[in-house]
Amino acid sequence: MFRAIAATLFFALACSAPASAADLFDRHTLALLKPFIESASPVGAIPLAQAASLKPLSATISNPCIVVQTNDGNTAKLLLAWGRHQGENGDSPVVMLERYVTYRGDRPGLTTAVGKEVVLFPGFGFNLDLGQVVPAGHGADIEIQPDGTLKPVGNAQIYLLTASLLPTTEGSKIIGTKEGITPADFEGTWLVSADGRWRGELELKLTEGGKAIGTFTSEDSQSEYDAGGQIGGVPHNLKVNIFLANAELQLDGYLWTTDKSQMAGTATLAGRKFGFVAKRPTD
Repeated sequence: MFRAIAATLFFALACSAPASAADLFDRHTLALLKPFIESASPVGAIPLAQAASLKPLSATISNPCIVVQTNDGNTAKLLLAWGRHQGENGDSPVVMLERYVTYRGDRPGLTTAVGKEVVLFPGFGFNLDLGQVVPAGHGADIEIQPDGTLKPVGNAQIYLLTASLLPTTEGSKIIGTKEGITPADFEGTWLVSADGRWRGELELKLTEGGKAIGTFTSEDSQSEYDAGGQIGGVPHNLKVNIFLANAELQLDGYLWTTDKSQMAGTATLAGRKFGFVAKRPTD
């Protein structure tokens, strides 16, 4: 069984509801993390005694966040929780990787590993490029020591991310209400769900002539894909194409003309039509 340490409760992790799409952790993409690690100083290790005092990203994310530059040169972000495991020969400290995402360095926006709820025991490490627990000496980027200290391995480096890197207005951008619709009403961040299967965050900018450009970040893989489109035949209609790895997802949406905080319409993939909805983030 697990015994919790300080404020990091494994029981709470196991029983809590899944994280909502595009929360603060998700929205710290490679575009934000790379400048951060270029200006921040790495830490040599995180002792167990320091774990309880680490500041989380926000009040809605209970566990601390670290950023790791892996041995393969990729960038990973992790939410961590420390605890103890009760075994036959006594208990030992463990670290739970509550959530982790590793971004590819050679193709910005794409991920190489995504996962959650991995428990790391002393004597084992974790390869963030593969998303795998590995024995000592087999290519780990981080490992836990017998005393509970988390440390980098080889050329990997650990950085503490104790505050949000998002602009202060990010996450609360909802267009004001008015009767007229302009292309600017489509700009900003949308949380998209197409048929409940393709979910993610769509970031849009509108250029001259009503053209839309932006990116779509998949909730499942955390990979980022290009998006582009055009204002439709009526002012509150927008058509957007999302260029996935091996397919094109086409959205034909209509904006709410009241508060402009939602839109809905049809999504087309490989000739099949589905419904989709998109909402402004509220966190």
